[in-house]
Amino acid sequence: MPEPYRQLLAHKSDMTSTLARFHESEIGLEVLVEENDSTEYCREVILVAKRSGKPVEYGAIQIQLGAFPDKEKQLIIEGKQPLGGILNQIGRPYTSSPHGYFSVVAPEICHKWFGCPSGATLFGRYNRLSDADGRELASIVEILPPADSRIDYERDG
Repeated sequence: MPEPYRQLLAHKSDMTSTLARFHESEIGLEVLVEENDSTEYCREVILVAKRSGKPVEYGAIQIQLGAFPDKEKQLIIEGKQPLGGILNQIGRPYTSSPHGYFSVVAPEICHKWFGCPSGATLFGRYNRLSDADGRELASIVEILPPADSRIDYERDG
């Protein structure tokens, strides 16, 4: 996997923190689609660097609501911040365990949000967040925009 994707994907941290450090910006959330059956909350999202307003990740996440107390469930369902941001904000211990990496021809949703050309290759990972006891909190697919799109992964300084 080429850089900068390797440094952004091949680690055991949550993507919210990783992207915030890389883009030197807080990360916001745009919920595209969501489903909630009271035990699982699933959503497709775009993570956005708040400083620049640029989309920095497309994600699909399945969150196990039963693993969270009511106050945390409410924060998740509000859809105002990424799950990693919520967990970090409340100080809840968790682990991030990537279990696969992939490249894919950009799906239509990524053309729209990332401004990438048809046929662009995107890189991503499958990730699992677990609590301190190893219980699954969330299963996630994370896809980054292409470096040659309108998102410039080369930072100044």
